[in-house]
Parts: sequence; C-alpha cells; structure tokens
Amino acid sequence: MRRCTAGREAAARRRERSITIEMLDRAIAAVGRPIAPGDAVLIRTGQERYGITDPKYFNQPGMSRESTLHLTSLGATILGTDAVGWDLPFPVMAARFRATGVKETLRDGHEAITQREAFIVQQLTNLKALPPNGFDVGFFPIKLANCSAAPARVVAFVPDDVG
Repeated sequence: MRRCTAGREAAARRRERSITIEMLDRAIAAVGRPIAPGDAVLIRTGQERYGITDPKYFNQPGMSRESTLHLTSLGATILGTDAVGWDLPFPVMAARFRATGVKETLRDGHEAITQREAFIVQQLTNLKALPPNGFDVGFFPIKLANCSAAPARVVAFVPDDVG
C-alpha cells in the first residue's frame, strides 16, 4: 500500500495540450501536502464522467514526459488517472508526429518512466469520492505472463477521521 495524494481537477483547458508542471504544482499546493517518496499520485481529470460510447471519453488530457518526470522527481512511484490513458489522445500524438517526424512525441508520458521508474494506473473510478490526501491505496494487479500491463483492483483505505 502507498500513501496517496489525490489532485483536484488537473485537466488541461484544451485537450490537445498536456497537463503541465504548473498545473500539477497548483494541484499539489491545493492539496496542502507535498508528495513524499513512495507516494501514489492520483490525477482526477473528470474523464470518468464519460462513458465509453461518448466521444469525449477518448479525448482526455494527457501527461507529457516533462510532467511525468516532475512527479517522479518529487518521489511519486505510482501515477494514476481517471482518464482512459496517461498520454494525450492518440490522434493528437499522431498529428504531432506527422507534423514533426519526432517519434518521441508518441507516448512520451509513458516512455518517461523508463528514465525514472514508476507504475502507471489508468481508468480509475470514484476519485472524486476520495479526500485530497490522508488515505492509503492498494494496487492488486492480475499476474499475467509476458505482458507489460494488466488489469488491477485498486482500493482506497480512508481512515474514519479523514475526509
């Protein structure tokens, strides 16, 4: 289990922009507790309000390489989001790649954890039911052979005196 901080709405104003370091720092300040080594950081973008048949479901705000490395440099080892993906929507990344030819624009948030190890957990639900901090969270992935990802049961443990 990891001590956890849940950020307030950190969604980018325009979906083709990444969640910035400045947005993250404002959310961390609003929580009132710095990220400690080994913390899980859960980013509540509000995307969980959309169902899979809603076109907005796949139009999530995403994390860049820089913003991902910022969280890991502060000590976060588990990075979670209620969005369908950690990175920008694939059509946005693909358009950037076509315009620049720079392959690092593809999945740059995910690729950042190869530089500073962390685990990424996507499609979390009920983040708005959690307090900003003061709870523990457990991650229980299904063990799958030869895979780089797996479904997981994620459970928050909120003390009675928190919230």
